[in-house]
Amino acid sequence: MAGEGQQPTIRAVRERLGTGSPNTVHKHLTTWREARPVAAATAPELPQALAAAIAAEIERAAAQARGEIEGRLVQAQAEAAELAAAGEVIEAERDALAEQVATLTTERDTLAGKAAQQAADLAEQAQRIDREQQAAEAARVEVATARLKIEAQADRQTEQAAEIERLRKALEDAQQGRTAAAQQAAVLGAKLEAAVDRANRAEARAEQIEQQAAKAAQETRQAQTERDEARQSAATAREEAARLAGQLEAMAFKKQEEKKHGTSARPAS
Repeated sequence: MAGEGQQPTIRAVRERLGTGSPNTVHKHLTTWREARPVAAATAPELPQALAAAIAAEIERAAAQARGEIEGRLVQAQAEAAELAAAGEVIEAERDALAEQVATLTTERDTLAGKAAQQAADLAEQAQRIDREQQAAEAARVEVATARLKIEAQADRQTEQAAEIERLRKALEDAQQGRTAAAQQAAVLGAKLEAAVDRANRAEARAEQIEQQAAKAAQETRQAQTERDEARQSAATAREEAARLAGQLEAMAFKKQEEKKHGTSARPAS
């Protein structure tokens, strides 16, 4: 662009490139301008006319340089203004993006709350459906139980009807056999009186035998007591006999010892 005689500004560079942010273009433009060589000249001894011509040329170059510098200054000011405008746009865009982020965050939180509420509602609905299914199952079981009870009751009623019929027939048979039963009862009554008489006699005999047994038991206990006393006396007698036998044996041993000692002490004749 400089070789074509164009002034390389931020906008011109962006238009030439078709892309690029103002800050990036400004940074590269600054680097490019600082890297441009600056011509340095010395002042040799020259003729006065040549020196005047050179001075005039230097003045012209300086004027041109001042113009270029002033142009650069104006360009820098324009670029600064452009950067400021771009910065305001970027700040506006940032603020808009921040607002959008806040809005999206609020919407996200709202959606999260709605999702949590929907999850809670779904869980509650699931629990309610589960309870309803359990209630329906309990109702089905209750209906089946009631049906079984009704069927069992019907069977019992059938059995009860059959039992009533059987009892009715039995009652008829009993009524028919009542007379025979009365006759048989009279015979059995006579037999019962005889049996009662025999029982009374047997009871009296049993009392007599019990009294005799009690007397015999008393005599047996007395005999056992006398036997125990006799055994005790015999044991005492045996102990006394043993004691006396011991005394006799001791006396006999003593006499033998005395006799033995007396015989040995007698002098020989």
